[in-house]
Amino acid sequence: MRPGHTTAARPLSRRPGAVPEDEKMIEQPAFGRRLRKLRVQRGLSQSELAGADVSASYVSRVESGGRSPNDLIATLFARRLEVPLEALTGHDSEDVAEHRSRRLDVAGQLLAARALRKDGELAEAAEMLRGINAESHGHTEDDLLWEAAWLLAEVLRELGHTDEEHAVLTGLADTALSREAPRLAARVATALSENLRRQGRLGESVRVAESAVADMVTLAPTAHERVNAMLALLNAYADSGELENATSIADALQEIAEEIPSRQLRGHVHWATGSTCYLRGLPQEAARLHEAAFGCLRPEVNLADWARLCRTSAALRLEHDHSDEVLEQASALLARARQAVELISLNGDMDDLLLAEAQLALRQGRPDRVLEITGQVRGRGSELPLAKHGQCDLLAARAHALNGDVKAVMECYRQAAMTLERVGAYRKSSETWRKLSEMLAADGSGKEPSA
Repeated sequence: MRPGHTTAARPLSRRPGAVPEDEKMIEQPAFGRRLRKLRVQRGLSQSELAGADVSASYVSRVESGGRSPNDLIATLFARRLEVPLEALTGHDSEDVAEHRSRRLDVAGQLLAARALRKDGELAEAAEMLRGINAESHGHTEDDLLWEAAWLLAEVLRELGHTDEEHAVLTGLADTALSREAPRLAARVATALSENLRRQGRLGESVRVAESAVADMVTLAPTAHERVNAMLALLNAYADSGELENATSIADALQEIAEEIPSRQLRGHVHWATGSTCYLRGLPQEAARLHEAAFGCLRPEVNLADWARLCRTSAALRLEHDHSDEVLEQASALLARARQAVELISLNGDMDDLLLAEAQLALRQGRPDRVLEITGQVRGRGSELPLAKHGQCDLLAARAHALNGDVKAVMECYRQAAMTLERVGAYRKSSETWRKLSEMLAADGSGKEPSA
């Protein structure tokens, strides 16, 4: 008889993974390494070790360190392998030395990656962090490995690698550390919501941010994780056109803004609540809040954020403030933003800047320049998020209207409405469909159509 089949296993009284609060969790990845070593020594497959009580995929996850079994399942494995439980859960000197050596190695690589990031060598930092992530084999329950994956996600965001950042964040959300630590879970959920928003997946972005905010209600109102989660939800609501919900979050944030310890985070609150004021038709209050944001966000601390605030503030002023002095203000802000973005050299930021410059050209009555810029942005093809394709179509429609090309206006509005609907920007999509409907009605009645 093969090893592992001499002792009958008692059936488990509950589903694997349903661990009571009072049961001790097994330390990973050491348990998984010992389990695999003993299983292979005894010539058992993962299915044979699993038997009828757990699945082979569950055994695989335990061995890789991706799942921590409870005492009941650990005892079952020990019985099937015909070893005392301590053979799987004990701490021998070899394991301790190996674990310490690995932690020191990861800590050294983390320090090097942080230094590269600080020096602006983002691609090199990402490559080093990818190496740590690949070598971890899913053992991100280790705090250092979790931190390495989190740092990789941040660097990928700065590089504009949205899809890869999404994959890393999704993996982090599924780790034991994230599941067991609400603050870590909120961090990941907030970053994931922002990632989805940048992709134009606004409905998903709202749902993830709502979940993060709900999980943070026990924290102090000014706690960093709670404020960041509320900011992510505010931005998602605003982009998807849920203005009433966005206003509610903005008001709550503004009430606590001056009590937030972090100056940078306080600046982000002023920025987001100011942007919401523009959407609500309150340009003077919006401009005041953006000025407060400029007082908090310093370019020497985070040049990319400062450039984005310049660009966002200019674009919103051009869209919602029709006073004469706004052209000069927006032009100055965009000039500052361009200097910074050219220094940083990030594709996503350059696309946003170009679209803001197209808005300026539109206000200046230069339709050909608008069409030139939107064509340049659209030239990125599939790399360009759908939401930005929609922005290009809206700007192009208004440029064609200045040129008197009614047919081109209507086609651009049609494309924009469909694209915005796909990404979940329902308010903008509805407004665009309405404009197109009005133009079609006017054209059919012989009246002069208007964009």
